[in-house]
Amino acid sequence: MKYGKDDFAEMIRDWKADHSPEMDDLEIEEIEIDEDTNKWVAYAKDEKTSYMLTDDGTGNIVINYLSTC
Repeated sequence: MKYGKDDFAEMIRDWKADHSPEMDDLEIEEIEIDEDTNKWVAYAKDEKTSYMLTDDGTGNIVINYLSTC
């Protein structure tokens, strides 16, 4: 792992700022290490949907749909 939890949280804040206003309602609920990949993962949601955010390996955040709330 190249960076810590605080670094990943900062990456997400930067990503959200870059994707404003589209991602303004996205709330980060939890940041943890994925046991299978040993990479940081953030779980987030907005009014209708749950997502998983990860690093693509180059410092870019990838958002993946998980479910409709």
